[in-house]
Amino acid sequence: MIDILFNGVGWTDIALTLNRIAVGAFFMLSGYHKLFNAERHRTVVDELKALGVPAVGFNQWWVPLVEFTAGGGVLIGLLAPLAALGLLVIILVAMATSGRQRIDDWLYLPETLYAFMLIIVVSAGAGPYSLDALILGLIDKRGA
Repeated sequence: MIDILFNGVGWTDIALTLNRIAVGAFFMLSGYHKLFNAERHRTVVDELKALGVPAVGFNQWWVPLVEFTAGGGVLIGLLAPLAALGLLVIILVAMATSGRQRIDDWLYLPETLYAFMLIIVVSAGAGPYSLDALILGLIDKRGA
């Protein structure tokens, strides 16, 4: 019992996988709606214009496309650290622009939680239950 109190239950791989799936699914769905839902896409365009983001014509498609594709990569664990890093850049820019206008305290922004979840994926990788692990296993077999 003492061991559990100080070291946890020991399901680190499952916890990291659930974190990766949750944050990947969030970004994939967010990007999907910004790309394929006309009303949501208009909201993105209006927000980019209001924030003074340059190259709105490009960014209105680029940002949701990165959210969708990189979110999918994180979700399935394909090049997950790289995909999470791309999403981390997007979320940090969102926090510095629109986030600051919505809430004065950074800790109350949902983006802060997503940023920490992405930092975990960048740091720990996709984990053993991912396509990255499968690919690395195949590479190791061929190299051996």
